[in-house]
Amino acid sequence: MRALPFWAWCVMALFLTCLYTVSVPVIISLYELNLVTAFTITTVQCGSLVLAIFRPRPAVVVHLASVVALVLATRHADDEPWPLPIPAMLSLGALILLLGLRERWPTPVVTWWSSVVVLIGLIVANPARYQNPDQWGTNLSIYAGYTATVLVAAIALGQRRRIRAELAAARRGKELVEERARIARELHDVVAHSMSLIHMQAMSAPIRLRGADPATIDGEFRDIARGARTALDEMRQLLGVLRSDDADRQPQPGLGDLDELIAATSRAGIPIRLAVDPVANEASPLVQLTIYRIVQEALSNVVRHAPAAATEVIIKANHVSVRNEAPATATPSPDRGGQGLRGMRERVMLLGGRLTTEPTTDGGYLVEATIPAPSEQP
Repeated sequence: MRALPFWAWCVMALFLTCLYTVSVPVIISLYELNLVTAFTITTVQCGSLVLAIFRPRPAVVVHLASVVALVLATRHADDEPWPLPIPAMLSLGALILLLGLRERWPTPVVTWWSSVVVLIGLIVANPARYQNPDQWGTNLSIYAGYTATVLVAAIALGQRRRIRAELAAARRGKELVEERARIARELHDVVAHSMSLIHMQAMSAPIRLRGADPATIDGEFRDIARGARTALDEMRQLLGVLRSDDADRQPQPGLGDLDELIAATSRAGIPIRLAVDPVANEASPLVQLTIYRIVQEALSNVVRHAPAAATEVIIKANHVSVRNEAPATATPSPDRGGQGLRGMRERVMLLGGRLTTEPTTDGGYLVEATIPAPSEQP
């Protein structure tokens, strides 16, 4: 069980001090008990309240035992409140309050019922006092009514605190799932494009470079090595963020990096035309990153599914479209994970936008996304 915060310890210390200073003189003066007995019973009651923070069930047993001892020791005081002196009522109420706030509801409810049953048993076990129901009836009714109110209030507050804690835990779990999904999207976007280009360049190199001069062949292999290094650098950057270490973190790509992306993809034998509205360069870094990732994934799909197909990339202020023509020959996809389109859709939905992916009438494919203005984004 979680320990009390500092302020709660201060409140408990103040309450126990007041209870101690009031209970001992009251018991001695009104019930004519000796000093040792009064101190012992009061010490056990106060100590059981502290014990209830760490061991609630043993604390209940110890506290009820002290109540039994007090009731038996004060049964001869005919003119005073019985079976419970006022300090004992307060200590039992404090015990029920503490259990109701910190434990599940069965523990304080069982404690309350146990205290009532014990008191009734003690009353019945003392025939001389049992003959005067007006005295013990009033005392028992006051105790039962006051502690029942404390019990209900404590359980309600305790349940409210637990529900809030569970909701906070659920929110943390939801954030963890969303973070895992975001990491998966980033990892897919980082790796898929570079690996697709490397795969396509390596597969088509024997055909494209047949009879080429050594300089062209060397340049091709340098492009493949460059793509591999880019993928590794981006993966290291992502892992550095996950580790929260002091690794170098390059800025996230934006629209200014599209020219390099288009050039790298074109080297795989895909003719690409890029048109960017200058207004789009004023978009926020998050919007630019989203547009970049959409174009990157769409071009990766072209490389995998429609090699050598002419492609057009058009970017406006809040709109991006990637359209490719039909491939010359049908080529099976090197992977069928289906995570790319899902990742694009999730990125656009996070900004409150809409993504459309569909085949075109001429056998090509269209990826189109609309991103609302910043004031319209959720």
